[in-house]
Parts: sequence; structure tokens; C-alpha cells
Amino acid sequence: MRRSALVTAASLALAWAGAASAQQKRPLVAEDLYRLRFASDVTVSPDGRWVVYVVSRADSARNRYERELWLAAADGSSRRQLTYSTGDGAGSPAISPDGRTLAFTARRQGDERPQLYLLPLDRPGEARRVTTLETGVSGPVWSPDGTRIAFTAALTPKQLEGRDSAKPAEKKVANTRRERLALAAEKGDPHVVTRLAFLAETGLAPERWGQIYVLDVTKEGAKPVRITSGAFPHSSPSWSPDGKWIAFAARPPKGDWEPDYEQDGDIWLVAADGSGEPRNLTGGDAPPEGVKPLALPGPARVAAWDDQSPVFSPDGKRIAYVRSIVGEHESAANNEVTILELGSSVRRCVSCALDRSARSPVWDPKTGDLLFSVSDRGAVAIYRARPDGSAPKPLVSGPRGALSFDLAGGTLAWSEMNPSDPSEVFAARADGSSPRRLTQLNDSLLAAVYVQPYEEIWYRAPDGTRVQGWIVRPPNFKPGMPLAVEMHGGPHAMWGPGEQSMWLEYQTLAGDGYVVFFSNPRGSDGYGFEWKKAIHDNWGELPMGDVLAGADSVIARGWADPNRQYLTGGSYAGYLTAWMIGHTNRFKAAAAQRGVFEMTAWYGMANTWRLFESEFGTVPWQDHEKAWKASPLAYASSMQTPLLILHGEEDRRVGMGGAEALYKALKVQGKEVEFVRYPREGHELTRSGEPHHRVDHMNRIVDWFDRHRPDLASTRAAGTGR
Repeated sequence: MRRSALVTAASLALAWAGAASAQQKRPLVAEDLYRLRFASDVTVSPDGRWVVYVVSRADSARNRYERELWLAAADGSSRRQLTYSTGDGAGSPAISPDGRTLAFTARRQGDERPQLYLLPLDRPGEARRVTTLETGVSGPVWSPDGTRIAFTAALTPKQLEGRDSAKPAEKKVANTRRERLALAAEKGDPHVVTRLAFLAETGLAPERWGQIYVLDVTKEGAKPVRITSGAFPHSSPSWSPDGKWIAFAARPPKGDWEPDYEQDGDIWLVAADGSGEPRNLTGGDAPPEGVKPLALPGPARVAAWDDQSPVFSPDGKRIAYVRSIVGEHESAANNEVTILELGSSVRRCVSCALDRSARSPVWDPKTGDLLFSVSDRGAVAIYRARPDGSAPKPLVSGPRGALSFDLAGGTLAWSEMNPSDPSEVFAARADGSSPRRLTQLNDSLLAAVYVQPYEEIWYRAPDGTRVQGWIVRPPNFKPGMPLAVEMHGGPHAMWGPGEQSMWLEYQTLAGDGYVVFFSNPRGSDGYGFEWKKAIHDNWGELPMGDVLAGADSVIARGWADPNRQYLTGGSYAGYLTAWMIGHTNRFKAAAAQRGVFEMTAWYGMANTWRLFESEFGTVPWQDHEKAWKASPLAYASSMQTPLLILHGEEDRRVGMGGAEALYKALKVQGKEVEFVRYPREGHELTRSGEPHHRVDHMNRIVDWFDRHRPDLASTRAAGTGR
């Protein structure tokens, strides 16, 4: 009897030990947003020995984000925090050519807008503010000799009339009716709109135009000197190796029309001291071959190249830049990394052989090769190509995303997302060999939770086309579990193992017991121009077929239950969510996030109205029938699926009216619908919105699905639901 009792006790002890061991890990939840750290803005010191990067985290107590600069040895031997901000945090790090000083932007010490700060790297010291521009500062770039910094600041037309953007405001007296009206408008009460692009992301867009400044940092109290002019945008300054010239991108009107109409940007060259007139380097380039202008009303309807992001080559003989087409199918076209030979008309695309979108050109100072990022089949890779455009080869590739990178002193460094870890910083040799991890941003959290891998699948669309997708299984997976179908926005975005923003949401749904499926249907980036262009005039039917075929494939493999399917997506995928439930009743519940639901309203109330023109080749008043038939709202009478609509109240990228109209249409019909409106939030709600809102948003989607799961009905009735 005693032995039996001892055996039983031992068995129970072993069982408890096993249970305790199993409980050491738990599923990820939305609240883990507060425990995650994300790296960005990677920059390498000129000698290749050090890597500076930004670390961001969500602060639950203050419901805001902290952004601090960190320094790591490129060999992985050490790392330390550089800044401890009391304001809005630090960003845009740039290391001086001698490696002794770090420039960055931050809003601190009572700054109303981000200012430029300098921090010593070779000795202890505090950051020193060197600008006080009321317009703020962005994108600092050191001159080759380390004596000057170029940056961008946005000015109003009135500020452009003078040379000093920090001039104190003059007290004005209005005597006449017209003067009183003008003074009221100048104060912004009321807002008087006269420009075309009058909407920003969360309100009205101020009429400000980026200008290039140069500051001599060797002189205490020196004033920044503006070296560009004109009420149109200027951006991305790049120094020539001899420090005499600055290349930049600008988009002046090509005709007698307002700057907002112009889409044809060019690369310009100006003397670094501001003397002389800027010279247009690409304005005479031939339009893209075979591309037609959009046949729509309004000025500036031409086929052209929009040129941006210039970077001087180490020998000063070339400039690399990123160009995209203006004209037919412009929203689906690939971004092209291109080289211009100074002093000639030669333009050479170094990324076009890949038939993929490319960006972020960086020169290798030792070999003269060009590095750039490439979006490819769900991943983001770093490629190297020769200046003649031959032999583009991946340096960093595989199922991951190299999201920010830099090369200097023989060291290549990048921030990386992969399915097992949402963010770390890596370094390698210039050829990508001997990679090593420099950070441990999320190790403590990842050791305590289940992180499920992304499993790649390929399947056939209804017309036989092969489509790529992925699944994430629950930690307690068994065949026939509920299926959560996630869709991406854009419409020309791309999801996969290189997509960072969805990592926590995927893992949260999987942790709640869902098989998560996501894919890149036609229209997605990463598969070539024809793949993206395939949804022209067809935002609903074709992508819907691709997505549903993927869900069918997951079910056919026995992984998910056909009677428990759930659907969600944001932005364009909010559109697609509503479209799909207007054409099928297979889903138990759906959640449409930040969507476009009525095309005419979208065109009128959103700052993305040009996307409608490019994607549908018309404007609503010329073809109202097309706009209406392409609108999910047109199919509201067919919608039977319980729908959760989530939207930011200040979202000007797609507007609020369509969401309100869809909610009202369903509510009037007595259908099950819930409308969640997030105050103060714009379209970036799920990526950079207030942390509390992001957590609430994720939890509401999970809860909405749970509320419509038949297998959870008994726990809900008993009051023990999740």
C-alpha cells in the first residue's frame, strides 16, 4: 500500500514537472507589443568598425513610442545605448567621415519640431543642438570633409520669400474686408483650401515645400544656408566626393500649373555654397518606352520618369537614383535603380534584369559596385550589381527581410526580420559572407513564448496560375482547426517572411487556436510587373479567386475546418474583405480594416485619389458605372457574413465616409455589423498608431472571430469565454 502511494506520488510529481515545463512557454498575445523591440535606420561608420541603429519600443504607461540610438561593434563584441531622450526620440543617424561625431534628429529641450543634434562618439559628452528652425529638420548628410551637413526643411510660400525660415512673426493689422478675410485664413480659422493635394494623413496638408540647407558645423552658432528655392518639393541631398556639389531630387512644374499636379521629378545639381542656378540632369530624358500617358482630365498628363533618391558614386562620375514611370499602369510599375553617367546622356537600369521593385541604392566605395534592396516573393533581399548593370547577385537573401542597410569600411550591416524573430541587427563582410548578429533585442521575450514558423505553400488559382502562400499553425495544432485568412493591402504590397508589421498579429491569431493563411495573389509586389498589372480594372474578382483557392488548398490538405473560416485585411485588403463577403457566404465572420468601400467617395475624400486614376484608367464623373460596380458597397444587399469594421477617425488616406456608408447600409438591413472608430488615428493605425489602440485593434479582431466560433458557443454561454 505504501509503495503504491509512493509510486502514485512520484507519478504526480513527474506529471506536475512536465506541466510546469510545458507552461514555461505561452502563446504570444497582442499585449506583447509592449515587450517587443524593433531596429531601423542602420548606418555604418566609415572605417566599418561600428554600427549605429535606432531601437523603437511601445511604452504602455505613456501610450507612446520611445526611439533611441544604439552603437554596436561590427564584430559583435559590444553594444551600448547612446541616447536617452526625454522628447520624441532620436532618428536619422549619420556618422561623420572621421567617425568621431554622430548627427541625428530629435525633438527635445522644448523643440516644437525635430532639430539637428551632434553627439561625440570618441569621448563622453552630451548631444548638442545645432539648429533651431521653426520648420524642423530631416535627413542629415555629412559633407566628405566633415565640415558641413546638408539636410531638408519644409517651408511655406511666405517663408520662401525670405532667406530665414525662423524669422519672427510680424503683428498684422487688418483694415479692409479683404485683409480681414486673408488674416483669418492665415490663422487657419477658417481653413481656405486652394491647392490640389490638400489632404495630409490625419488632417489638412499645410502648403510646405522641402528645401535643401547646408550648415557649417565647425563654426559655433552658424546659421543654416538655404541653397534651393521654388514652391515645389526638393529632397534627398547627396554630396559629390569633392564637396563642391550637391545632387538632389526636385519636382518643379513643367508647365503653367500648380506643383501638386506635377508627377515628373528630376535629379538636379547645385553648388554646395548655393551659388549659381541648379542644373537639371534628367529633365531631357526620353519617356518610358511604350508607356502611354493617362488619358484623363487635368494638366501634366504625360508619360515620363519620376526620378528620386540620388547618390553620388565614390569617384564622382556617376549618380545612382530610383526612378518610376509616370503614365499608364504607373501604380503597378517596378521602381528601377538607375545610373546616370555625368556629362553624358547615358542612363542604365541596374535592377531591371530582375523584374522586381528595387530601392535604397548604396555604393561600395572599394569596388564601385551598387547595392540595393529588392522585393522578391515575400522576402526583401540586398543585391549587388556592377555599374554596367550586369551580374546582379543577392548578398542577403532567403526567407527574411533586410529592411534597412548600409555599407562602409568593408562592413555590410542591416536590420532583419524573419519568422522566428521580428527584428535584429546583423553585420557581415561587404560580400555578405561571415554574417553575425549584433543585437539581442527580443531574446528574453522569445524564450518565454511560442513562435510558430511560416510554412510556404504553392497552389493553383482557378485559371491554373501558381500562387505563393504561407500558413502559421497554432502551437497545439491538430488537423481541422479554425482558419483565419489574412490579406495584404496596397494593392501592390507583398507579404511573406520579410513582412514585419504583421508578425505579432499572425502569432496572436495562431496562439488563439487559428491556422493562419496569407498569400500574395495577383496584384502583389515581388513577382514582376505583369503580376502586379493583372488586377488593373479588377480589384475584386481576380484577387478573390486567388485567395479563396489558397484557403481551399489549406482545407484540402486537412489542416483547417471548412465550416470555421474567418477573413480579415486592411486598406486595399479591407476593400477586398468587403468585396468577398458580398460575393460569398463561406466565412463565419470577417473584419474589414481601414478599407475603401465606395470608389467615388474615396476619390473625393482621400489623399490617394491618384491611385484610382491609375488602377481604373478613369475618374468617377466620367465613368460612374465603373466606379460603382467596383465598389463593395454596391453588393451590401448580398452580404450575410457578420462584419467588424475598424477605422481611424482621422484617416485621410482612404477617408471615413465609405466605412460609415457600409456600416449604415448593413445596419439598416438588420445585418450583424459592428463599427469600431479609433479617435486621433490615421491610416497607419496598425503600424504606428497609439500603442493602446494597436493592442485593442488586434484583440478586437481575435474576439470577433472567437464570438462567431461554433466550438466556443458553450464557453461563451457559461461565461468562461476567452
